[in-house]
Amino acid sequence: MLETEVTVNRFLVGYCKTLAGDLDDARLAEQPLPGVNHPAWILGHLTFVAHRGISVITGGEMALPASWNTKFGPGSKLTTNRSDYPTKAELLLAVEESHGSFQRSVEGATFEQLSQPSVHPRTKDSLPQLKDLLAFILTAHMGVHLGQLTTWRRMIGLPALF
Repeated sequence: MLETEVTVNRFLVGYCKTLAGDLDDARLAEQPLPGVNHPAWILGHLTFVAHRGISVITGGEMALPASWNTKFGPGSKLTTNRSDYPTKAELLLAVEESHGSFQRSVEGATFEQLSQPSVHPRTKDSLPQLKDLLAFILTAHMGVHLGQLTTWRRMIGLPALF
């Protein structure tokens, strides 16, 4: 039912890996300006949200350490201390694996599951069914944060990649 959105998400995961590919691990928690989301947080947040999407479909618990909720979930506060975050390799692997699992969960979801009312309090009125929320997470949510990542790259003097 969400085949196009899953295809777009696969593309975005690849783009994410490209954007982060040449980044120096030591710089991933830099904030060139106050309030700018840095790559360590962006990558962790994308992982967190993919796991949240899976848990919404399956009705199960999120398969992430509790510390990821604090570091990357709603209301999380960024730090510029690099040691507060997983390594670049761990973050990229987590993005890839979580989104692969999320894609498979979406592909396996039934019409009845996807037609359920949305569960997200901030978007339930504008994205009323679960399929609407999942389509947003697969595409626009990830696109917003990859836009932040490409902007961060430009702010530290790296070239645009798309």
